[in-house]
Amino acid sequence: MTDELPVSVVMTVLEPHPRYFPEAVASVLAQTYTRWELVIVEDPSASPAGELLRQFSDARIHHVCNPERTSHVRQRNQSLALARSELVATLDADDCCHPDRLARQVAFLREHPEIGVVGSQLAIIDAEGKRRFTRAYPCTPSGIVQAFPRYNPIAQPSVMFRKSLIQAAGGYQYERYPAVEDYDLWSRLARRGVQFANLPDALLEYRLHQGGMKATRLKSILRGTLDVKQRYWMTALDWRGRGRLLLERLLLFVPPPLTYQLFQWTVLRRARPSR
Repeated sequence: MTDELPVSVVMTVLEPHPRYFPEAVASVLAQTYTRWELVIVEDPSASPAGELLRQFSDARIHHVCNPERTSHVRQRNQSLALARSELVATLDADDCCHPDRLARQVAFLREHPEIGVVGSQLAIIDAEGKRRFTRAYPCTPSGIVQAFPRYNPIAQPSVMFRKSLIQAAGGYQYERYPAVEDYDLWSRLARRGVQFANLPDALLEYRLHQGGMKATRLKSILRGTLDVKQRYWMTALDWRGRGRLLLERLLLFVPPPLTYQLFQWTVLRRARPSR
């Protein structure tokens, strides 16, 4: 298509997995939508991403390796600054895109100029890449806003957004606890009146594995989730939100292995079996 809008796909990397990272990159190369660039920002790793990227000979891949450790939030903002397109899609280094992801999201944003951020449902895969469940999120702007006080209804690795809106809100900022910088950003955007949507299909394969951040730092992520809710959403909590808040607080006192099992259970409660 000659009228394709350019898209920047951004990815942050630290200690890339020898299998999952190349699979994530390959899923971008396999997109039916062709007018994209892939911006990879890496902090120093014992096994650098550059070695794994040698198998890909595509000029649309731009790899930047920082000389010293920064932070996940700084990496995200750096990748955003390097992105040359107004439409930016995010992807984590251990997940995979559906081949039509970019095409579907670009088409949606073109048809809905009032939407600033669009995500999708998630296909939950295991360490071996087998689909287990589809995690469901609300699709409409009103349904998403209603869900924000209870949980983060926008899956960071599935989103495409308008870069100018993210920059106007100050980009990613939250660094007190890991992996909730997106929940903080979406909350700030919602306060500014930005509208969100999720497409009804699973356009991202989200990998749950023991080496992932949710498995290794779940307690800190829970503390961050509670902190973001305290900052933005306490006055909007209904009885379901208060019940979930109590459960999350109780999880802080549960042994880490059991916490991860309970986290998986709460994920699968809002999931459908994958066909």
